[in-house]
Amino acid sequence: MKIIAFIPARKGSKGIKNKNMALLNKRPLIYYTINIAKKIRNNVFPFVSTDSKKILRYCEKFGFKNKYLRPKSLSKSNSDLSDAIIHGINWLKKNYNLKFDAVLLLQPTTPIREVKKLKLFINQFKRKKLKSLISVTPIKEHPYECIKLFKNKWSYLVENPKKINRRQTYKKKFYFIDGAYYIAKINFLKKNKSFINKKYTKIFIHKREWPIDIDHPEDLLVASTFLKK
Repeated sequence: MKIIAFIPARKGSKGIKNKNMALLNKRPLIYYTINIAKKIRNNVFPFVSTDSKKILRYCEKFGFKNKYLRPKSLSKSNSDLSDAIIHGINWLKKNYNLKFDAVLLLQPTTPIREVKKLKLFINQFKRKKLKSLISVTPIKEHPYECIKLFKNKWSYLVENPKKINRRQTYKKKFYFIDGAYYIAKINFLKKNKSFINKKYTKIFIHKREWPIDIDHPEDLLVASTFLKK
């Protein structure tokens, strides 16, 4: 099975200016993702999709030699990522005659990954012949203790029929889609315009306590702490 490791890295961002090139422990944020993408191998082709010449030049230093620049129309904050992925795949087919069976999404906003776990994730997808697989992490705040608020009215996010207190064991397990790994067959992505379809998508559980997703400056500080461990 031929897999493209797709790394989306547009220059625009809201929470952090030029987020993909923001420094994390003295290295641009994107460094951590392109570095692990190069270590997977096993018939996995790493590919950076960016509309930034600066990001493109930076990635070239690490062996990403293609001259692909994502069109501006696919690089807006409201652009559909699946469209950008398919555009990049079609470009590689046209210019390098490269064809793929599946796409692995590695977002630079999730910089803390382990090569061993990533390989386990890919092997599970291959071994079980799945259409789609995503990674999740156990959530720290249980939904039974979370509320939703609208104006001056509130209700529980998830109703707890037995009114379990926090010292008791919850029977239901709740997880957060942590953004670390997504993988899907190319045809699945084209059909669903997403990596997730409740009927077919399977779950890879991350046994860790704290998922890192970079959206705000303080997230960089938290990530920096974990990288130093």
